Amino acid sequence: MKSDLSSENIRIPAHIGIIMDGNGRWATNRHLPRTAGHRAGVKNITPVVSHALEKGVRCVTLYAFSTENKNRPQTEVKTLVGLIKKQLKPMTRELLARGARVIVSGDRSYFPDDVQAVLAEVESENTDGAAQTVNIALNYGGRAEILRAAATAAQSGEITEQSFERGLYTYGMPELDMIIRTGGEKRLSNFLLYQAAYSELFFTDTLWPDFGTAELDGMLSEFNTRTRRFGKL
Repeated sequence: MKSDLSSENIRIPAHIGIIMDGNGRWATNRHLPRTAGHRAGVKNITPVVSHALEKGVRCVTLYAFSTENKNRPQTEVKTLVGLIKKQLKPMTRELLARGARVIVSGDRSYFPDDVQAVLAEVESENTDGAAQTVNIALNYGGRAEILRAAATAAQSGEITEQSFERGLYTYGMPELDMIIRTGGEKRLSNFLLYQAAYSELFFTDTLWPDFGTAELDGMLSEFNTRTRRFGKL
């Protein structure tokens, strides 16, 4: 039996990661260019993330542009980068207005200066003491993050779990409780590899532009029914 999300005893995941997959196929199914799917996917971010925050999720990490995405046809890459430049500020306006902070994880040096300026401007609008975080992974890869954290730990002179985690983009964020992947594939695709050690995994065939709040609520209910042992009996 699924749990009632209105119950006071519901366990809400502190941190959800979302692999927003299926934009291109969504467009192809409608005989549209793949770029139309990416635009539809961007429009779906704010309502889904806002709903998660309203339910009490403290942090949402979005896999928006991976290090491997750069290997796609350059016309598609150009569209993706252009969407970041034009849509990031409008997309995050509602999230910032509700008091969440918006941060960017990943190697932003790949992006042109004008795009980097947009990323910095969005982050500059954060307010002190925000209780919720929206973490947007751009030019992000889990393996690259692990190498970055290892180098940071080595420079500290002592390699420990604590010194390693200080080099992660997610340092200071809650543990990653839950990962959602839309689009039917069942793999992590280089997303938050270190953080995912004990995350609950949820896969759906729904393509990202069609993923809505009702399906998210169903996953939150199922999360509440899972027994999380963290390697213990």
